[in-house]
Amino acid sequence: MNTPCYTIHLDIFEKNCREVMDAFEEAWGGRVEYGYSVKTNHDAGLMKYAHAKLGWFIETVSPDELELAFNLGFDAENIIFNGPCKCSRQDALINAIRGGAYVNLDNLDDVSFVCRHVSDVRDASRIGIRVNYNLEAECPGETTAGESVSRFGIDVENKDFARAVDMLRSAGIEPAGLHMHTSTRSRSAAVFTSLARKAAQLVNDYGLKLHFVDMGGGYFGGQKVEGKPSMEQYAQVITRELKKALNPEMTTLILEPGASVIATSVTYETSVLSVRDIRGTKIVTMDGTLLHVNPFMAHRNQPYSTSLIADYDARPVDEHQIICGCTCMENDRFADEHSVRRLEPGDVLSFRFAGAYTMAFNSNFIVNPAEVNYEF
Repeated sequence: MNTPCYTIHLDIFEKNCREVMDAFEEAWGGRVEYGYSVKTNHDAGLMKYAHAKLGWFIETVSPDELELAFNLGFDAENIIFNGPCKCSRQDALINAIRGGAYVNLDNLDDVSFVCRHVSDVRDASRIGIRVNYNLEAECPGETTAGESVSRFGIDVENKDFARAVDMLRSAGIEPAGLHMHTSTRSRSAAVFTSLARKAAQLVNDYGLKLHFVDMGGGYFGGQKVEGKPSMEQYAQVITRELKKALNPEMTTLILEPGASVIATSVTYETSVLSVRDIRGTKIVTMDGTLLHVNPFMAHRNQPYSTSLIADYDARPVDEHQIICGCTCMENDRFADEHSVRRLEPGDVLSFRFAGAYTMAFNSNFIVNPAEVNYEF
């Protein structure tokens, strides 16, 4: 094994995906589609596997991600195009609507553009509106924006949502979908209850005949966490609220799970280069870097496994070891360990949960991106 490297465990990835699929398909009872989140991990192998093996769409949030999907051979009809800057490259939005992609309009500029190019819209049943409402008021302390306003989507409270509906209808386009994705701190069932309830309310208030509702992502998944919702619980609360206004036989439910399916699917392997003593503390220097698993260098011990070290359990215990990365930055530290078994040059550590927002942030800062391996 050449280190440092990422190992993508495709069996775990598929298991995580099927947990989402099984839960929502059983709860909804109608058609359910899924979007692979490119921003979470843009590895081409994962993208192709998600589509070819599982039938997932490719969910993009920028013209650059859309271009990546096109360059990898994905047709527009297999893509979801989200994000706030679609009009920054008008060719991208034109290609998306001409090709029949799902397009969720994030702002009135998006709406105006589509209305002006209505003749280019191949499939109006795939044009949706991203919704912004005061979720923080219903779930205090749970949203990422907090007491500030979320900057994404079209505001219901200030009547922009009503304007968007009127603009589309005046152009001969019946709004076909709602996009409810919202970033939260809690990922609670209460959040998704509110989101689904708001979607149902908008359907009734505006007489919408929806072809799809896209609930976005932001779920726990890939592991059982005590006190956190299971995928079955998410499915139950979402579908219960949506069914109050929508018929599963007529409306497609779309999910865009990111970290919940990708995070636990990838491990990061790195080898010990050297061990030295500095005033009684063992400094263990690896050939990898914290940047590869924690790009923002948030202060936390990264979970890792010593299973690749054959004689680890027979080794003496060291009082204090700091496991460090290979860069020249003082805070490039994976873990600060007390009373654990000794690490030695050549040992390989496997860091867990390395799939989400890690590889996507790799750059050439100090070191090159780590290579990628696949396990089936």
